[in-house]
Amino acid sequence: MKYILLLLLTFNAIANDAFIKPAELKELQKDKNLVLLDVSSKSFYNQSHISGAVHVDINMFIKRKYFKRAFNLNKIVQSQMKKLGINENSKVVIYSRNKEKDLLDSSYLAMIFTLYGFEDITILDGGYMAWVFEYSFLVSSKSSSASKDGTYKIKQNKNIIVNTSYLKKKLNDSQIIDSRESSKYYGKIKSNGTKLLGHILNAKNYYYGDSFFDDLTIKNDIEQNFISKLGLQKNQEIIIYGDTIFTSSMNWFILYKEFGFTNAKICPEPFYSLVSKKVPLTLYK
Repeated sequence: MKYILLLLLTFNAIANDAFIKPAELKELQKDKNLVLLDVSSKSFYNQSHISGAVHVDINMFIKRKYFKRAFNLNKIVQSQMKKLGINENSKVVIYSRNKEKDLLDSSYLAMIFTLYGFEDITILDGGYMAWVFEYSFLVSSKSSSASKDGTYKIKQNKNIIVNTSYLKKKLNDSQIIDSRESSKYYGKIKSNGTKLLGHILNAKNYYYGDSFFDDLTIKNDIEQNFISKLGLQKNQEIIIYGDTIFTSSMNWFILYKEFGFTNAKICPEPFYSLVSKKVPLTLYK
């Protein structure tokens, strides 16, 4: 009985990994519940993609109004998840090209799906090139689509996104994480003597890009360099911001999905917007 329980716990731990290796994806391709999504540009997708992958236009999941991103996307997300063939028991794997923007599109889409209640999501570690390196014969230039409409019904998770007012109230109670590069976090002085801004009061810095090697495969020392270094606690609320919602989505995805920080949240306002809304700052000195 103990052995069976151990196997179940091991399976659950594997199933909840945020990143999946190419060999694991190849094995998962035998599963009829797999939904493989390519978030790279349509031109790249048309040139070549992993066999069976369906293209996703990430712009369908972004609502722009005065250059801000809103999250009242209920109808859009529902219709797109239906079109992509996503069901309650689907296993969604998202992958991208080996470009920073595409990688962040992956974590953004994962965040959107989680925001609307679907959590069985992983990202292909190393993206398309990692797959080609091992399975170059399992690619295609023929477009794929879902065999039938998905039946998943969205249910919004209201514990992931917080607004600026909430952030202001929680500056002394929650752990705030700045996802920008350290040079932006600390600020710097331009050649003309102009001082650039620092960071939100009490925020700690962890640049999302520090989690990846140059080939955009995930590093294995994130727990030490991210969680332990910043002293993050699972029972503490964590609020993440960045240059954009895309940069903060990767830090959120790693904390929430890879390490089980279920109280990790995102403030979607870009840093410049937080500044304009007079969120207290620690300025460059």
